[in-house]
Amino acid sequence: MSGHFLDEKIPLGELLDLKSFQEVCRSFVELYKIGLKVFDAAGQKLVDIKVGSGDFCGYLFTNGEGARRCTATVLKVKTDPLEESKIHTVQCFSGARYLVMPLLYDMDVVGRAIFGPFVPEDLEELPPTLTDLDGLDFQHASKLMSKIRRAPDSTVAKVLEHFVKVCDVLVFSAYKVNLTSRMHIASVRESFKELAAKNAKLEESYQQLQELDQLKSNFLATVSHELRTPLTSIIGYAEMLIEGLAGPLGPEQLEYLRTIMDKGESLLGLISSILDLTRIESGKLRINTEPFDLEAMVANAISSVLPQANRRGLKLSAEVSPELPQPVLDQEKITQCVVNLLANAVKFTPEGGTVVVRIGPAPRMPAKPLGRFDAVDAYFRIEVQDSGIGIPAEQLGRIFDSFYQVDGSSTREFGGAGLGLAIVRSYVEAHGGEIDATSSPGEGTTIQMILPRVFTPGIRVEQESRRQAS
Repeated sequence: MSGHFLDEKIPLGELLDLKSFQEVCRSFVELYKIGLKVFDAAGQKLVDIKVGSGDFCGYLFTNGEGARRCTATVLKVKTDPLEESKIHTVQCFSGARYLVMPLLYDMDVVGRAIFGPFVPEDLEELPPTLTDLDGLDFQHASKLMSKIRRAPDSTVAKVLEHFVKVCDVLVFSAYKVNLTSRMHIASVRESFKELAAKNAKLEESYQQLQELDQLKSNFLATVSHELRTPLTSIIGYAEMLIEGLAGPLGPEQLEYLRTIMDKGESLLGLISSILDLTRIESGKLRINTEPFDLEAMVANAISSVLPQANRRGLKLSAEVSPELPQPVLDQEKITQCVVNLLANAVKFTPEGGTVVVRIGPAPRMPAKPLGRFDAVDAYFRIEVQDSGIGIPAEQLGRIFDSFYQVDGSSTREFGGAGLGLAIVRSYVEAHGGEIDATSSPGEGTTIQMILPRVFTPGIRVEQESRRQAS
């Protein structure tokens, strides 16, 4: 039997079941929210799945020099020599990165796997290699970059190594099948058993990847039952002790109990916010519409934060245009949006400051209007303006991301989990509206919601291929 065909290099794309392989790749992308490309040894593209980077890269490509640098970066990613079983880092001029690792079979490179682009965790501002380009709006570029997954190199490296191990199983299985069919091995049954074991292991890995995507939701459902119920009991018993139902208490004991109640209610609010976000991400958000009075809604929202505002000596006020008709929206969710915005404004406004809620005609239509409304008078605006500490321009585009903190340090002055604004954005988008923010450090912040006057059934939250991490 001639053995020359054993040395024949078969392209990876001809070996693999591309449809199944692309599904495995898509599972990794959906789970880790980082783009993935796979090339064979000849540079033929087998997989190209983008996450969050399309708008950013497309914008850079509109600039002549940016397009040239983008092309050079892509060439490095595709052709740079790779060391065996070593991760190779390619730094993009934009500040983003790619991690590249060879796919091997029998010590030969048969392809390469590329995770990226992702934004390094330590990147705080756009690098000089990007800002030296003429003709780009760098604030817009920074906003587009915020859509790209931010992660440390070590985390992406672990994901890449895990992916390559799965690919090793796939490539090994593919080569084994190919050689078996060519050589007509007499011991077909034994080879089949080995292949079946490999395929069973691969199927198990694939199923685990699918289940991981549901793990967060299942865990948070357990949190609802295991934490919420006993925490409510703790708060209730603390309240009864404060009211003297178990006998008189001293001033110091009362102070301790009030602390227990405050911290318990904060924790309960955090759990409720996380569960709200989980319902939104799973597509289970329901919009229950009814006409409601805007002035009464604002008064109710202000009353929720008035105690905190009074303790800080803040002035709260509302300005509601009298000519606006009653909206037909989900009153509870719109009220929650205003409460969340007011709570943020109160938290970040120094003593003696002001917080104003304004409701009036919409200044414009949403950038992406949903439903059947195509005129500006079909919308109205709700804005909350404060005289607080403000938000740096480079972070303004990320304040609506889940778990994002403007001050992310462990010693930050202001608490919170970074969920309030994310929930507001989800509720606004679920109604077919839009939210944006303007701010100057030291001069305050204004957050504006543009909402339809009547909700159109069928509109749901736009899900990000985000969480971010959650």
